[in-house]
Amino acid sequence: MTRAPLLRLAGTVVLAVVVLAGVMPSGVHAQNYPTKAIRILTGYPPGGPSDILGRVLSEHFAAVFGQPSYVEGKPGAAGNLAGEILANAPPDGHTLYIAGLGNVAVNRDLYGNMSYDPATAYAPISLLARFPIVLEVKAKLPVADYPGFIAYAKTHRLNHGSPGIGTLPHLAAELFKVKVGFDSTHIAYRGTGPFSNAMTQGELEWSFDVPNAALALSQGNFVRLLAVSSAQRHALFPGLPTLVELGLTDFVADTWFGLVAPAGTPAPIIDRLAAETARAVQNPEMAARMRSAGLDPAPTTPAETARIFAADRARWGAVVRDNHIKAE
Repeated sequence: MTRAPLLRLAGTVVLAVVVLAGVMPSGVHAQNYPTKAIRILTGYPPGGPSDILGRVLSEHFAAVFGQPSYVEGKPGAAGNLAGEILANAPPDGHTLYIAGLGNVAVNRDLYGNMSYDPATAYAPISLLARFPIVLEVKAKLPVADYPGFIAYAKTHRLNHGSPGIGTLPHLAAELFKVKVGFDSTHIAYRGTGPFSNAMTQGELEWSFDVPNAALALSQGNFVRLLAVSSAQRHALFPGLPTLVELGLTDFVADTWFGLVAPAGTPAPIIDRLAAETARAVQNPEMAARMRSAGLDPAPTTPAETARIFAADRARWGAVVRDNHIKAE
């Protein structure tokens, strides 16, 4: 063999080694994953939906992966603090984040100075749970049903509230007012606790609320429940009509929590986490724990999760921009 063919052969071998070297770390890492504890970040205080979901996942991950798994709460800035930690974490699957709709789809438009963009900083893994919001009115309001409330709202000046600016109860209320055609003053509270307390004190005439909180308030005779925002009736409120049934044919406003990893996490790790996430939230015991908190298990593939994220960015981002909503 002449020198030229030998050189070409040597070059081919070197190129093959380089290519293999480029793909081996990801594959090997995915096969050995995880190699240490899995940290699951949440952006809200303990006891809330993201904390419940985090514990469901951490128990399952610890059992199937043979490595410790724990929940770490980093509340602050509507989930942005935890999101920033996730965005700057190594993309190796050992730091994950239970992100809410707000952090993924709203906060980029709501906050003008975020250090990262959720659209590019996160690798979607799976949704964990979906849940609707419930239209509630003060129990002492002189209305008996949805048509009565709408008639009352169009002839009175009302106050409504939410757990915070940019939360789904806030954004849904803004969209609802426009679609129905009445005015009302929004009062933002610092979290679900102060918001629920305001409802018990009768400070607000109406609001949207999460299922478990709405149920507790109605059982305490503080509010009257009028409708649910899901496409179909909800198991916690089988007798409660949807807003679609009541004539708002395109008004479906449910929210979700999803699991994300840092962008650049190898696809085999993402796929394995998605599969185990589905197993966790569909486990009968785990699913029962979730449903008791008003959370409907809703696992999705990474591709489906990415599509949901993009669709809700477009929808709710537009509500923020069109109504000139900014974080205080």
